[in-house]
Amino acid sequence: MKRLEETIKWRDVSAGNIQKVSSDIMIPNSVPFSINLLFERILGEAESRKGTNIVGSQLSVGNPCLGLFQHLDSTSANNKLFAGFNGKIYDVVAGTESATGLNASAGMDFATFLNTTLMLNGNEKRTYTSAGSWASNGGVLDVGGVPAGAKFPVEFKDRVYSAVTDRLYYTNTPSGGVVSWSASGSGSLQVEQEDGGGTIQGLNKVPGYLLIYKQRSLKRWNFDSSFPEDLVNLGTQSHKSIVRARGKNYFFYGPNGFYETQGGYPKRISRPVQRIIEGIASSFYSRVNGWNDDDNIYWSIGDITVDFDRGYTETYNNVVLRYTIDTQQWAPLQYAHEFRALGQYISGNDTLIIGGDIDGQVLQLNTGNTDYDGQAINYILQSPEFDFKSREKRKTISEKIYVHSDNTYGAELQSRLDYGNWKSVGKIKDLVTDVQIQPLTAKVFEFRLVDSTTGDQVKLRGLDFPTVDILDN
Repeated sequence: MKRLEETIKWRDVSAGNIQKVSSDIMIPNSVPFSINLLFERILGEAESRKGTNIVGSQLSVGNPCLGLFQHLDSTSANNKLFAGFNGKIYDVVAGTESATGLNASAGMDFATFLNTTLMLNGNEKRTYTSAGSWASNGGVLDVGGVPAGAKFPVEFKDRVYSAVTDRLYYTNTPSGGVVSWSASGSGSLQVEQEDGGGTIQGLNKVPGYLLIYKQRSLKRWNFDSSFPEDLVNLGTQSHKSIVRARGKNYFFYGPNGFYETQGGYPKRISRPVQRIIEGIASSFYSRVNGWNDDDNIYWSIGDITVDFDRGYTETYNNVVLRYTIDTQQWAPLQYAHEFRALGQYISGNDTLIIGGDIDGQVLQLNTGNTDYDGQAINYILQSPEFDFKSREKRKTISEKIYVHSDNTYGAELQSRLDYGNWKSVGKIKDLVTDVQIQPLTAKVFEFRLVDSTTGDQVKLRGLDFPTVDILDN
Protein backbone atom coordinates (compact mmCIF):
# COMPACT_ATOMS: atom_id res chain seq x y z
CA MET A 1 0.00 0.00 0.00
CA LYS A 2 1.31 3.42 -0.94
CA ARG A 3 0.05 6.70 0.53
CA LEU A 4 0.07 9.75 -1.71
CA GLU A 5 2.47 12.26 -0.25
CA GLU A 6 0.67 15.43 -1.32
CA THR A 7 -2.88 16.50 -0.55
CA ILE A 8 -5.01 16.15 -3.69
CA LYS A 9 -6.95 19.36 -4.32
CA TRP A 10 -9.93 20.18 -6.52
CA ARG A 11 -10.25 23.95 -6.31
CA ASP A 12 -11.04 25.45 -9.71
CA VAL A 13 -14.41 25.26 -11.52
CA SER A 14 -13.96 28.32 -13.73
CA ALA A 15 -14.76 26.49 -17.00
CA GLY A 16 -18.29 25.62 -15.86
CA ASN A 17 -20.12 22.58 -17.25
CA ILE A 18 -18.32 20.38 -19.77
CA GLN A 19 -20.13 17.07 -20.09
CA LYS A 20 -19.69 13.67 -21.70
CA VAL A 21 -15.88 13.83 -21.76
CA SER A 22 -13.65 10.91 -20.78
CA SER A 23 -12.03 11.37 -17.38
CA ASP A 24 -8.68 10.80 -19.11
CA ILE A 25 -8.98 14.08 -21.01
CA MET A 26 -11.35 15.99 -18.69
CA ILE A 27 -10.58 19.69 -18.54
CA PRO A 28 -9.31 20.11 -14.95
CA ASN A 29 -11.26 23.30 -14.15
CA SER A 30 -14.63 22.05 -15.45
CA VAL A 31 -17.50 20.23 -13.79
CA PRO A 32 -19.49 17.33 -15.29
CA PHE A 33 -22.79 18.50 -13.82
CA SER A 34 -24.30 21.26 -11.71
CA ILE A 35 -27.66 22.80 -10.94
CA ASN A 36 -28.32 26.44 -10.04
CA LEU A 37 -24.66 27.41 -9.86
CA LEU A 38 -22.88 30.19 -11.79
CA PHE A 39 -19.19 30.26 -12.61
CA GLU A 40 -18.25 33.59 -14.17
CA ARG A 41 -18.59 36.23 -11.41
CA ILE A 42 -15.83 34.86 -9.18
CA LEU A 43 -13.52 32.83 -11.39
CA GLY A 44 -12.65 29.51 -9.81
CA GLU A 45 -15.73 29.36 -7.58
CA ALA A 46 -19.32 28.21 -8.05
CA GLU A 47 -21.94 30.64 -6.76
CA SER A 48 -25.66 29.94 -6.37
CA ARG A 49 -27.96 31.92 -8.64
CA LYS A 50 -30.22 34.74 -7.51
CA GLY A 51 -33.97 34.24 -7.16
CA THR A 52 -37.17 35.50 -8.78
CA ASN A 53 -40.03 37.80 -7.84
CA ILE A 54 -43.37 38.62 -9.41
CA VAL A 55 -43.84 41.72 -11.54
CA GLY A 56 -47.22 43.22 -10.67
CA SER A 57 -49.65 40.44 -9.75
CA GLN A 58 -50.96 37.14 -11.08
CA LEU A 59 -52.84 37.91 -14.30
CA SER A 60 -54.47 34.69 -15.54
CA VAL A 61 -54.57 31.68 -13.21
CA GLY A 62 -53.53 28.40 -14.79
CA ASN A 63 -52.73 29.80 -18.24
CA PRO A 64 -49.33 29.73 -20.01
CA CYS A 65 -47.72 32.86 -21.34
CA LEU A 66 -48.30 33.31 -25.10
CA GLY A 67 -46.01 36.31 -25.55
CA LEU A 68 -44.02 38.92 -23.66
CA PHE A 69 -42.93 42.33 -24.88
CA GLN A 70 -42.19 45.86 -23.71
CA HIS A 71 -43.45 48.72 -25.85
CA LEU A 72 -40.66 51.30 -25.67
CA ASP A 73 -41.87 54.75 -26.65
CA SER A 74 -39.77 57.80 -27.51
CA THR A 75 -41.44 59.27 -24.42
CA SER A 76 -40.36 56.86 -21.69
CA ALA A 77 -43.40 57.65 -19.57
CA ASN A 78 -45.45 55.88 -22.26
CA ASN A 79 -43.51 52.60 -22.03
CA LYS A 80 -45.70 49.55 -21.39
CA LEU A 81 -44.89 45.96 -20.45
CA PHE A 82 -47.31 43.55 -22.15
CA ALA A 83 -47.91 39.82 -21.67
CA GLY A 84 -50.32 37.52 -23.47
CA PHE A 85 -52.38 34.92 -21.59
CA ASN A 86 -55.50 33.04 -22.72
CA GLY A 87 -56.34 35.26 -25.69
CA LYS A 88 -55.76 38.51 -23.85
CA ILE A 89 -52.96 41.06 -23.74
CA TYR A 90 -52.30 42.39 -20.25
CA ASP A 91 -50.68 45.54 -19.00
CA VAL A 92 -48.39 43.70 -16.60
CA VAL A 93 -47.56 46.51 -14.19
CA ALA A 94 -51.12 47.82 -13.97
CA GLY A 95 -52.54 44.28 -13.81
CA THR A 96 -55.29 45.13 -16.30
CA GLU A 97 -56.57 43.72 -19.60
CA SER A 98 -55.30 45.81 -22.49
CA ALA A 99 -56.73 43.79 -25.41
CA THR A 100 -59.18 40.87 -25.49
CA GLY A 101 -60.90 38.50 -27.91
CA LEU A 102 -57.74 36.95 -29.38
CA ASN A 103 -57.03 33.28 -30.08
CA ALA A 104 -56.66 31.62 -26.69
CA SER A 105 -53.71 29.39 -27.60
CA ALA A 106 -51.83 31.13 -30.43
CA GLY A 107 -48.38 32.46 -29.57
CA MET A 108 -48.04 36.23 -29.78
CA ASP A 109 -45.07 37.96 -31.44
CA PHE A 110 -44.31 41.67 -31.27
CA ALA A 111 -42.17 44.30 -32.97
CA THR A 112 -41.98 48.07 -32.55
CA PHE A 113 -41.43 50.59 -35.36
CA LEU A 114 -42.38 54.28 -35.62
CA ASN A 115 -43.41 54.34 -31.95
CA THR A 116 -45.98 51.64 -32.69
CA THR A 117 -45.99 48.01 -31.57
CA LEU A 118 -47.32 45.36 -33.94
CA MET A 119 -48.68 42.06 -32.58
CA LEU A 120 -49.19 39.05 -34.87
CA ASN A 121 -50.28 35.55 -33.85
CA GLY A 122 -51.16 33.93 -37.20
CA ASN A 123 -54.85 34.59 -36.57
CA GLU A 124 -55.25 38.20 -35.48
CA LYS A 125 -53.23 41.37 -35.91
CA ARG A 126 -53.14 44.40 -33.65
CA THR A 127 -51.10 47.58 -33.25
CA TYR A 128 -50.56 49.61 -30.09
CA THR A 129 -49.74 53.27 -29.59
CA SER A 130 -49.82 55.21 -26.36
CA ALA A 131 -52.39 57.52 -27.93
CA GLY A 132 -54.73 54.92 -29.38
CA SER A 133 -54.26 51.69 -27.42
CA TRP A 134 -54.75 48.48 -29.47
CA ALA A 135 -56.29 48.72 -32.94
CA SER A 136 -57.03 46.25 -35.75
CA ASN A 137 -57.17 48.74 -38.63
CA GLY A 138 -55.24 51.76 -39.84
CA GLY A 139 -52.38 53.31 -37.97
CA VAL A 140 -48.84 54.04 -39.08
CA LEU A 141 -48.06 50.32 -39.58
CA ASP A 142 -51.19 49.72 -41.72
CA VAL A 143 -52.32 46.86 -39.47
CA GLY A 144 -55.40 46.19 -41.60
CA GLY A 145 -53.15 45.55 -44.58
CA VAL A 146 -51.02 42.91 -42.89
CA PRO A 147 -51.39 39.65 -44.88
CA ALA A 148 -53.82 37.13 -43.43
CA GLY A 149 -52.10 34.48 -41.32
CA ALA A 150 -48.94 36.55 -40.85
CA LYS A 151 -46.49 35.82 -38.04
CA PHE A 152 -43.05 36.85 -36.80
CA PRO A 153 -42.98 40.66 -37.27
CA VAL A 154 -39.53 42.26 -37.45
CA GLU A 155 -38.15 45.58 -38.64
CA PHE A 156 -35.26 45.48 -41.13
CA LYS A 157 -33.82 48.39 -43.13
CA ASP A 158 -36.81 50.66 -42.37
CA ARG A 159 -39.38 48.09 -43.47
CA VAL A 160 -41.59 45.80 -41.44
CA TYR A 161 -41.50 42.12 -42.38
CA SER A 162 -43.75 39.16 -41.60
CA ALA A 163 -44.14 35.60 -42.87
CA VAL A 164 -47.00 33.39 -44.01
CA THR A 165 -46.15 29.70 -44.43
CA ASP A 166 -43.14 29.95 -46.79
CA ARG A 167 -43.60 33.47 -48.15
CA LEU A 168 -41.99 36.65 -46.83
CA TYR A 169 -43.95 39.95 -46.92
CA TYR A 170 -42.62 43.47 -46.39
CA THR A 171 -43.87 47.06 -46.30
CA ASN A 172 -42.49 50.06 -48.13
CA THR A 173 -40.17 52.43 -46.30
CA PRO A 174 -41.97 55.20 -44.35
CA SER A 175 -43.66 57.87 -46.40
CA GLY A 176 -45.23 60.70 -44.44
CA GLY A 177 -44.53 58.81 -41.25
CA VAL A 178 -46.49 55.68 -42.24
CA VAL A 179 -45.81 52.40 -44.05
CA SER A 180 -48.03 50.27 -46.25
CA TRP A 181 -48.21 46.56 -47.06
CA SER A 182 -49.61 47.28 -50.56
CA ALA A 183 -48.22 50.62 -51.79
CA SER A 184 -45.28 50.97 -54.18
CA GLY A 185 -42.11 49.67 -52.55
CA SER A 186 -43.86 46.92 -50.61
CA GLY A 187 -43.83 43.35 -51.79
CA SER A 188 -43.24 39.71 -51.06
CA LEU A 189 -40.69 36.99 -51.66
CA GLN A 190 -41.28 33.30 -52.19
CA VAL A 191 -38.72 31.63 -49.93
CA GLU A 192 -37.33 28.62 -51.72
CA GLN A 193 -39.62 25.60 -51.35
CA GLU A 194 -36.90 23.01 -51.14
CA ASP A 195 -37.70 19.42 -50.25
CA GLY A 196 -37.76 18.85 -46.51
CA GLY A 197 -37.05 22.43 -45.47
CA GLY A 198 -40.45 22.97 -43.94
CA THR A 199 -42.29 26.23 -43.40
CA ILE A 200 -40.94 29.50 -42.02
CA GLN A 201 -40.59 29.28 -38.25
CA GLY A 202 -39.09 32.65 -37.45
CA LEU A 203 -37.43 35.85 -38.67
CA ASN A 204 -34.55 37.75 -37.14
CA LYS A 205 -31.65 39.89 -38.27
CA VAL A 206 -27.89 40.39 -38.09
CA PRO A 207 -25.93 43.29 -39.57
CA GLY A 208 -26.61 43.26 -43.32
CA TYR A 209 -29.09 40.37 -43.44
CA LEU A 210 -32.59 39.34 -42.54
CA LEU A 211 -32.38 35.69 -41.48
CA ILE A 212 -35.24 33.38 -42.46
CA TYR A 213 -35.54 30.30 -40.28
CA LYS A 214 -37.41 27.28 -41.56
CA GLN A 215 -37.83 24.02 -39.67
CA ARG A 216 -34.79 22.45 -41.31
CA SER A 217 -33.06 25.21 -43.25
CA LEU A 218 -31.77 28.74 -42.82
CA LYS A 219 -31.73 31.47 -45.48
CA ARG A 220 -30.81 35.14 -45.67
CA TRP A 221 -32.03 38.26 -47.47
CA ASN A 222 -30.42 41.68 -47.83
CA PHE A 223 -33.13 43.24 -50.03
CA ASP A 224 -30.79 43.22 -53.02
CA SER A 225 -30.42 39.46 -53.28
CA SER A 226 -32.66 36.70 -52.01
CA PHE A 227 -29.88 34.11 -51.62
CA PRO A 228 -32.38 31.43 -52.64
CA GLU A 229 -29.90 28.58 -52.28
CA ASP A 230 -29.77 26.65 -49.02
CA LEU A 231 -27.50 28.32 -46.52
CA VAL A 232 -27.51 25.25 -44.32
CA ASN A 233 -29.84 22.32 -43.76
CA LEU A 234 -30.80 23.14 -40.19
CA GLY A 235 -33.19 25.70 -38.83
CA THR A 236 -35.33 25.91 -35.72
CA GLN A 237 -38.57 24.50 -34.37
CA SER A 238 -39.08 27.56 -32.16
CA HIS A 239 -38.87 31.19 -33.23
CA LYS A 240 -38.84 32.15 -29.55
CA SER A 241 -35.49 30.39 -29.21
CA ILE A 242 -33.87 32.89 -31.62
CA VAL A 243 -31.95 35.47 -29.57
CA ARG A 244 -30.17 38.47 -31.05
CA ALA A 245 -27.07 39.55 -29.12
CA ARG A 246 -23.85 41.36 -30.05
CA GLY A 247 -24.58 41.33 -33.76
CA LYS A 248 -25.24 37.58 -33.89
CA ASN A 249 -28.22 35.23 -33.70
CA TYR A 250 -28.26 32.38 -31.22
CA PHE A 251 -30.91 29.69 -31.68
CA PHE A 252 -32.03 26.14 -30.90
CA TYR A 253 -32.34 23.31 -33.39
CA GLY A 254 -33.48 20.02 -31.88
CA PRO A 255 -32.14 17.55 -31.20
CA ASN A 256 -28.68 18.92 -32.04
CA GLY A 257 -28.56 21.84 -29.61
CA PHE A 258 -27.80 25.57 -29.71
CA TYR A 259 -26.04 27.48 -32.47
CA GLU A 260 -24.69 30.94 -33.25
CA THR A 261 -24.52 32.66 -36.64
CA GLN A 262 -23.64 36.06 -38.02
CA GLY A 263 -25.25 35.23 -41.34
CA GLY A 264 -22.84 32.48 -42.36
CA TYR A 265 -22.72 28.80 -41.52
CA PRO A 266 -23.94 28.35 -37.93
CA LYS A 267 -21.55 27.13 -35.25
CA ARG A 268 -22.79 24.69 -32.60
CA ILE A 269 -21.99 26.08 -29.14
CA SER A 270 -23.78 23.62 -26.85
CA ARG A 271 -21.46 20.58 -27.01
CA PRO A 272 -20.26 21.28 -23.41
CA VAL A 273 -23.78 20.57 -22.07
CA GLN A 274 -24.51 17.54 -24.24
CA ARG A 275 -26.20 15.57 -21.44
CA ILE A 276 -28.63 18.45 -20.93
CA ILE A 277 -29.33 18.78 -24.67
CA GLU A 278 -30.08 15.06 -24.96
CA GLY A 279 -32.41 15.36 -21.96
CA ILE A 280 -34.73 17.93 -23.56
CA ALA A 281 -38.10 16.39 -24.40
CA SER A 282 -38.81 16.53 -28.15
CA SER A 283 -42.31 17.74 -27.29
CA PHE A 284 -40.68 20.92 -25.92
CA TYR A 285 -38.56 21.74 -28.99
CA SER A 286 -41.21 24.12 -30.32
CA ARG A 287 -41.47 25.82 -26.91
CA VAL A 288 -37.79 26.52 -26.25
CA ASN A 289 -37.57 30.26 -25.65
CA GLY A 290 -34.80 32.68 -24.80
CA TRP A 291 -33.57 36.19 -24.14
CA ASN A 292 -30.27 37.88 -23.23
CA ASP A 293 -28.82 40.63 -21.09
CA ASP A 294 -25.98 41.16 -23.60
CA ASP A 295 -23.63 39.17 -21.37
CA ASN A 296 -25.63 35.98 -20.85
CA ILE A 297 -28.25 34.17 -22.90
CA TYR A 298 -31.05 32.35 -21.10
CA TRP A 299 -33.02 29.54 -22.73
CA SER A 300 -36.01 27.88 -21.06
CA ILE A 301 -35.93 24.18 -22.02
CA GLY A 302 -38.70 22.69 -19.83
CA ASP A 303 -38.41 19.42 -17.90
CA ILE A 304 -35.35 17.34 -18.69
CA THR A 305 -34.20 13.79 -17.92
CA VAL A 306 -30.42 13.55 -17.68
CA ASP A 307 -28.84 10.20 -18.57
CA PHE A 308 -25.64 9.61 -16.61
CA ASP A 309 -25.03 6.22 -18.33
CA ARG A 310 -25.29 2.69 -16.91
CA GLY A 311 -29.06 3.12 -16.60
CA TYR A 312 -28.84 5.96 -14.06
CA THR A 313 -31.02 9.01 -14.79
CA GLU A 314 -32.22 12.09 -12.94
CA THR A 315 -35.16 14.37 -13.83
CA TYR A 316 -35.21 18.13 -13.31
CA ASN A 317 -38.21 20.39 -13.88
CA ASN A 318 -38.35 23.94 -15.20
CA VAL A 319 -34.77 24.10 -16.44
CA VAL A 320 -33.16 27.18 -17.95
CA LEU A 321 -29.76 26.97 -19.67
CA ARG A 322 -27.58 30.05 -19.23
CA TYR A 323 -24.72 30.69 -21.65
CA THR A 324 -22.13 33.37 -20.85
CA ILE A 325 -20.94 34.86 -24.13
CA ASP A 326 -17.49 36.10 -23.04
CA THR A 327 -16.37 33.00 -21.16
CA GLN A 328 -18.46 30.44 -23.11
CA GLN A 329 -19.54 28.88 -19.80
CA TRP A 330 -22.78 26.94 -19.46
CA ALA A 331 -24.89 26.74 -16.32
CA PRO A 332 -28.09 24.64 -16.00
CA LEU A 333 -30.55 26.43 -13.71
CA GLN A 334 -33.75 25.06 -12.19
CA TYR A 335 -36.61 27.38 -11.26
CA ALA A 336 -39.83 27.05 -9.33
CA HIS A 337 -41.66 28.20 -12.49
CA GLU A 338 -41.70 26.99 -16.10
CA PHE A 339 -41.09 29.90 -18.44
CA ARG A 340 -42.85 30.00 -21.81
CA ALA A 341 -41.54 33.44 -22.82
CA LEU A 342 -38.45 35.34 -21.73
CA GLY A 343 -37.91 39.02 -22.39
CA GLN A 344 -36.54 42.40 -21.43
CA TYR A 345 -38.09 44.89 -19.03
CA ILE A 346 -36.62 48.37 -18.69
CA SER A 347 -37.71 49.72 -15.32
CA GLY A 348 -36.33 53.19 -14.64
CA ASN A 349 -32.57 52.88 -15.13
CA ASP A 350 -32.56 49.10 -14.77
CA THR A 351 -32.67 46.60 -17.64
CA LEU A 352 -34.15 43.38 -16.26
CA ILE A 353 -34.70 39.83 -17.49
CA ILE A 354 -38.29 38.64 -17.06
CA GLY A 355 -40.21 35.47 -17.83
CA GLY A 356 -43.87 34.62 -18.36
CA ASP A 357 -44.73 31.29 -16.73
CA ILE A 358 -47.49 28.68 -17.15
CA ASP A 359 -49.65 30.09 -14.35
CA GLY A 360 -50.48 33.59 -15.54
CA GLN A 361 -47.51 35.33 -13.95
CA VAL A 362 -44.59 37.47 -15.10
CA LEU A 363 -41.49 37.08 -12.96
CA GLN A 364 -38.25 39.02 -12.70
CA LEU A 365 -35.11 36.87 -12.73
CA ASN A 366 -31.90 37.54 -10.80
CA THR A 367 -33.44 39.21 -7.78
CA GLY A 368 -33.49 38.24 -4.12
CA ASN A 369 -32.33 34.95 -2.63
CA THR A 370 -35.42 32.79 -3.12
CA ASP A 371 -37.78 32.03 -5.94
CA TYR A 372 -41.10 33.87 -5.78
CA ASP A 373 -43.16 33.24 -2.66
CA GLY A 374 -40.16 32.15 -0.58
CA GLN A 375 -39.31 28.94 -2.45
CA ALA A 376 -35.79 27.66 -1.81
CA ILE A 377 -33.11 27.45 -4.50
CA ASN A 378 -31.69 23.91 -4.70
CA TYR A 379 -28.11 23.44 -5.85
CA ILE A 380 -25.77 20.63 -6.86
CA LEU A 381 -22.06 20.75 -7.61
CA GLN A 382 -20.64 17.48 -8.92
CA SER A 383 -16.94 16.77 -9.04
CA PRO A 384 -15.12 15.12 -11.93
CA GLU A 385 -14.04 11.50 -11.56
CA PHE A 386 -11.00 10.98 -9.33
CA ASP A 387 -8.80 7.97 -10.02
CA PHE A 388 -5.64 9.52 -8.55
CA LYS A 389 -3.65 8.54 -11.65
CA SER A 390 -4.04 4.82 -10.93
CA ARG A 391 -7.39 3.92 -12.46
CA GLU A 392 -6.52 0.22 -12.54
CA LYS A 393 -5.93 0.07 -8.79
CA ARG A 394 -8.21 0.35 -5.79
CA LYS A 395 -7.74 3.36 -3.57
CA THR A 396 -8.92 4.29 -0.09
CA ILE A 397 -9.77 7.81 1.03
CA SER A 398 -9.70 7.82 4.82
CA GLU A 399 -9.91 10.04 7.88
CA LYS A 400 -11.39 13.24 6.42
CA ILE A 401 -12.18 15.37 3.39
CA TYR A 402 -11.85 19.14 3.54
CA VAL A 403 -14.69 21.15 1.98
CA HIS A 404 -14.13 24.83 1.16
CA SER A 405 -17.30 26.92 0.96
CA ASP A 406 -19.26 29.95 2.18
CA ASN A 407 -22.85 30.11 3.50
CA THR A 408 -23.24 26.33 3.32
CA TYR A 409 -24.02 25.31 6.89
CA GLY A 410 -25.94 21.99 6.78
CA ALA A 411 -25.15 21.13 3.15
CA GLU A 412 -24.46 17.50 2.37
CA LEU A 413 -21.32 15.93 0.94
CA GLN A 414 -22.16 12.84 -1.11
CA SER A 415 -19.97 10.23 -2.78
CA ARG A 416 -20.41 7.71 -5.57
CA LEU A 417 -17.98 4.80 -5.82
CA ASP A 418 -17.31 2.98 -9.09
CA TYR A 419 -20.53 4.34 -10.65
CA GLY A 420 -22.75 3.05 -7.85
CA ASN A 421 -25.41 5.01 -5.99
CA TRP A 422 -24.93 8.40 -4.38
CA LYS A 423 -24.56 8.11 -0.61
CA SER A 424 -24.14 10.70 2.11
CA VAL A 425 -20.64 11.15 3.50
CA GLY A 426 -21.39 13.90 6.00
CA LYS A 427 -22.60 17.44 6.62
CA ILE A 428 -20.57 20.58 6.05
CA LYS A 429 -20.43 23.88 7.88
CA ASP A 430 -18.78 27.05 6.62
CA LEU A 431 -15.46 28.29 5.21
CA VAL A 432 -13.45 25.10 5.78
CA THR A 433 -15.09 21.88 7.04
CA ASP A 434 -13.09 18.77 7.86
CA VAL A 435 -15.70 16.10 7.18
CA GLN A 436 -14.76 13.03 9.22
CA ILE A 437 -15.47 9.99 7.06
CA GLN A 438 -15.58 6.24 7.15
CA PRO A 439 -12.95 4.90 4.69
CA LEU A 440 -14.09 5.02 1.06
CA THR A 441 -12.58 2.38 -1.23
CA ALA A 442 -12.98 2.25 -5.01
CA LYS A 443 -11.16 2.60 -8.30
CA VAL A 444 -13.16 5.69 -9.32
CA PHE A 445 -14.60 8.30 -6.95
CA GLU A 446 -17.13 11.07 -7.55
CA PHE A 447 -18.46 13.65 -5.09
CA ARG A 448 -21.38 16.05 -4.85
CA LEU A 449 -22.23 19.04 -2.68
CA VAL A 450 -26.03 19.23 -2.36
CA ASP A 451 -28.40 21.54 -0.50
CA SER A 452 -30.95 24.34 -0.88
CA THR A 453 -30.73 27.95 0.19
CA THR A 454 -33.09 30.77 1.10
CA GLY A 455 -30.37 33.12 2.37
CA ASP A 456 -27.25 34.72 0.99
CA GLN A 457 -25.73 33.25 -2.13
CA VAL A 458 -23.76 30.07 -1.58
CA LYS A 459 -20.13 29.88 -2.73
CA LEU A 460 -18.43 26.55 -3.33
CA ARG A 461 -14.63 26.46 -3.64
CA GLY A 462 -13.79 22.76 -3.78
CA LEU A 463 -12.44 19.72 -1.96
CA ASP A 464 -9.13 18.53 -0.51
CA PHE A 465 -8.19 14.87 0.00
CA PRO A 466 -5.28 14.72 2.50
CA THR A 467 -5.22 10.94 2.97
CA VAL A 468 -5.32 8.72 -0.13
CA ASP A 469 -3.85 5.22 -0.14
CA ILE A 470 -3.12 3.22 -3.31
CA LEU A 471 -3.86 -0.42 -2.53
CA ASP A 472 -1.85 -3.36 -3.80
CA ASN A 473 -3.88 -5.47 -6.21
